Amino acid sequence: ITKGVNSFVIDGDDGVVLIDTGIPRFHGAIEAGLAGIGRALSDVVAILVTHAHMDHVGGLAAVQTASGAKVYASCADTPAVEGRVAMSPPPFADRIPFIKPVFRWLPSVAPVSVDHQVDVGPIDGLPEDITVIETPGHTLGHVSYLLDRSGGVAFVGDAAVHTRGGQVKRGWMNRSTPEFDASLRRLASADFAIACFGHAKPLMADASGAFQRFVATLD
Repeated sequence: ITKGVNSFVIDGDDGVVLIDTGIPRFHGAIEAGLAGIGRALSDVVAILVTHAHMDHVGGLAAVQTASGAKVYASCADTPAVEGRVAMSPPPFADRIPFIKPVFRWLPSVAPVSVDHQVDVGPIDGLPEDITVIETPGHTLGHVSYLLDRSGGVAFVGDAAVHTRGGQVKRGWMNRSTPEFDASLRRLASADFAIACFGHAKPLMADASGAFQRFVATLD
């Protein structure tokens, strides 16, 4: 589901798992997307957060209220999701200090309680074919999710983007740090055919190979 940023639906026998919820007022697009596959917001049983930025959790409160779904996020990003600390600017702002104050003027995000803090590996209460990969760098607690279906599907949030030519890149919003590059190497070590990004179209073939080719340039 896309509206300036991407949200993803995993449909299963036990209900819908939603990954990220877009910008504020994005829930209408999510509702329409679910209707397109014969689902409704009431079918959403879990919402997985890749990271605590306005364009990925802006619709979280509305979707959670409408669905009653459990919310999952990393330990490090939970305080920002719950509104106990401010959301951090994206890494590129470190290169342009005068940009940081601009983020104070972005639309506010309603805080939401996190029901489960995710860690590496399987997620309690969810199908065993959904696992967590730690990918800090874009935020302190950024995580990616790996679905063991269709040859493997990685939901990488803002840990990377890909070009029209199918090349994986950090993306303009990120910058090279040892932590971030370690996250990219961690993704490259996983096995998945498809990669789904927060701000790019999905890479539908040889996705882990594309990550491997990119991290080879980091050596």
